[in-house]
Amino acid sequence: MIPTNPRDLEKILKRMGVKVEEVDVAYVEFKLKTGEVLRINNPTVALMKMPNKTLLYQVQTSEASVQKITPERRPAEYQPSEEDIAVVVEQTGASREEAAEALRETGGDLVQAVVKLLARKK
Repeated sequence: MIPTNPRDLEKILKRMGVKVEEVDVAYVEFKLKTGEVLRINNPTVALMKMPNKTLLYQVQTSEASVQKITPERRPAEYQPSEEDIAVVVEQTGASREEAAEALRETGGDLVQAVVKLLARKK
């Protein structure tokens, strides 16, 4: 049975080697895989330090404090240079069009473009 008294709970956790402290934060954000962001304003955040060096953060708030933020989609403005396209083609064996598209998707990051194309080939 879990005690409802905070002091009793604190004693049990202390015996288990768990240290609990409150963290003073203004907001917490979670970026979802969909690209949306959940922003929680003025939450209560507890940090639990487990004996095995694991950190556990617990976030509590009212439903009214949660905002869902949808990012704006902007068309890629980056146009890869012929030199960058040639490097990606050389490293991956991809077509010129595939290399150019990967560079646009990664904003011109050569390493990320190469990794993206190599991952597609697997």
